[in-house]
Amino acid sequence: MYARTDEFDTADFIALPGTERGELNPVPDKNPGYHFGVLDDPTVEPALPRYGHLEQFPTPVPWVGEASPQLLIDELRAHGNLVVFNHPEWHLTRFDDMVKYDGFFAVEIYNHSTEWSTASSYGAAYWDHALQNGKRVFGIASDDSHTHEPDWKIPEYGGGWVRVQAEALTQAELIRSLKGGPLPFQLRSGGARSARRGRRAEDRVLPCKFIMFKAFPQRGPFIGNFASGKPLTEASMVIEPDMTYIRVECVDYKGNVVWTNPVFVADLLD
Repeated sequence: MYARTDEFDTADFIALPGTERGELNPVPDKNPGYHFGVLDDPTVEPALPRYGHLEQFPTPVPWVGEASPQLLIDELRAHGNLVVFNHPEWHLTRFDDMVKYDGFFAVEIYNHSTEWSTASSYGAAYWDHALQNGKRVFGIASDDSHTHEPDWKIPEYGGGWVRVQAEALTQAELIRSLKGGPLPFQLRSGGARSARRGRRAEDRVLPCKFIMFKAFPQRGPFIGNFASGKPLTEASMVIEPDMTYIRVECVDYKGNVVWTNPVFVADLLD
């Protein structure tokens, strides 16, 4: 069922129109399967009418062969939506699916509900597989709360979210930022090295135990104050011209993780 309402909007909160389309399985009720997050994108002109409030969809989604996920992605996009490849680890998604299918703008790399229930919440390996094969896709984290029991000591909500840099608290500005907001890195010259080879990616963060640069095809550095144990608030690495993308993971002293979205090196070094 699609939700499109401003009933719950306030001065500091809005509900984005969208839904989740699932129950797309080659074998009914068995994994691997597919769930897609769906967000209305007001920055595009859709080929087909936008979904309305409380519009319902058939479940399960009919499986008509290996093209079924692509057909569903294409349908959702035609109605003016962004598509997220949801909780691939929980769904036992095949890594090849990250390359086989096109048109999704992001991979859900953390899902708090599946971490809370089955400890199968991380999708960063799927994300990297897509990036390493030339896809320009971003990462999304979410709660996906189903129970929302406020008195539980170990709640299934409040564990996954996305932080954006938007000009205003509007649907259009939030979606625009999700689709490609400001770069998460700063660049500076690398001294005596050439301008292309000597640029560095820098990341400034809240105090972290480790900062990891994820790059391809060369591995980025893993940084920590191992002897002193002192927290890190910034780190940098040299950008090599044969790298295709760089992203950053920061881990705090409780094991919480912050991911940045990737920057694509070809765009930086033009």
